[in-house]
Amino acid sequence: MERFLQYVSSGFQERGYGVRVFHAENTGPERRRHAKPANKIKLLLDAGLCGYYIGAAAREALHSGVRLVLSNSTVGWYRFDKSVKHAHFFHGTYRGQAEVIRPQIKYRGYLRMKWWDAMVLERYSGKNKIALCCSEMTRDEIRRYFGYDARVMCYPIDLGHFRSLDTLECRRQLAIDAEQVGLYVGSSHPMKGFAVVEEIARHFPELTMLVAVRGPVPEGARKLPNIRVFQNAGYDLLPLLYNAADFSVCPSLYEPFGYVVAEALACGTPVIASPGGASQLFLRGDPMSRLLIANGGFLEAVREILGDRAFYRRSVAESVRPRIEEMMAPANWWRRFQSAVGI
Repeated sequence: MERFLQYVSSGFQERGYGVRVFHAENTGPERRRHAKPANKIKLLLDAGLCGYYIGAAAREALHSGVRLVLSNSTVGWYRFDKSVKHAHFFHGTYRGQAEVIRPQIKYRGYLRMKWWDAMVLERYSGKNKIALCCSEMTRDEIRRYFGYDARVMCYPIDLGHFRSLDTLECRRQLAIDAEQVGLYVGSSHPMKGFAVVEEIARHFPELTMLVAVRGPVPEGARKLPNIRVFQNAGYDLLPLLYNAADFSVCPSLYEPFGYVVAEALACGTPVIASPGGASQLFLRGDPMSRLLIANGGFLEAVREILGDRAFYRRSVAESVRPRIEEMMAPANWWRRFQSAVGI
C-alpha cells in the first residue's frame, strides 16, 4: 500500500494535480500521534479514532478545486459531502487475511481482524464509494464478504527502475561469488511463509539465499550459513538483488497482490510463488504455471529452475514482461484509473 501511494502521489503531480496525504502521524491531537495505547481496549478504539482524525482533517482541507478523495484500508468510513468524488482502494481484506492466518495468531486477534477491522471499519470504508482493488482475488473477497462490486486496477510500477540488468555485474556489485543464487524479498510476518525460505536454504547448501527483509530478521535465517541478509534494503538496491538471483520466492499464505512478484518478473527473474494476486495474474501457461505452488512443491520448482536457468529467464522475458507492461506500465495504468474514477 505504501509503494502504491508513492506511485499515485507522484503520478497525480506529474499530471498537474496538487496532492495532500493525510495519515496517522499528521492528523489528530499531537499527544496521540506517537503515544502507544495503554491497553487492548484502547488499541481497538484507536483504529477507529485514526480513521476519524484522518477523515476530519481531509474534510477540513476540502475546497472547490478538489477532484477526488482517495482512501485506503480501514480509513475511509468518515463521511464527506456527496458533491465530492470519493474512491476507496482495497489492498486485500482483513477478513480474507484473518481466515488464512488463523492458526498463526491468537483467537482474540482473529476475532478483531474479522469483525472489527474487516466487517466494521473496512466494510464501511468502501460503502457508497467508487470501489477499486488490486486483484481478482481481492475483488472476490470484497464481493463475498462486503457485497460490493469493485473494479480491478492492479498497481502501477516503474518499469525503467525494475528492468533486466547483467546478472554477473549485479553479483559483482553485491560481492556475491556463488554459482547459484536465490532471493526472498518481504518480511518475517506470519502470513509471508518465511519458513519456506529456510527450508530452501537447508535443502540447497550450495545455494546462496539472499534475504531482503523489512523489520526484524528471523532467528532461523541467522543460523543458516548460506543465507545472506539485507535488512531494510532500499528501493535502489532492489533491482540489483532481483537481477543477481536465479529465482525469487514468494511463499505467502495470503498475498492480495504482491509487488515483489511483479518487480522480480519485470527484472526478468522467474518467481516461485504461492497463489496470490500477482502470481495468479502473471504465472500462466507453460512453463510459468509450474512455478505457481498451491500445496508444497517449492523445492521441486527450485530444482527445475536451477536445471535450466536460461530457459526460464527467456520465458519470463517473452511471455510475462509484455503482460506486466500491459497491466502495470504507468501510462496504461493511469488511463484505466482515470477512467474508473471519472477524472
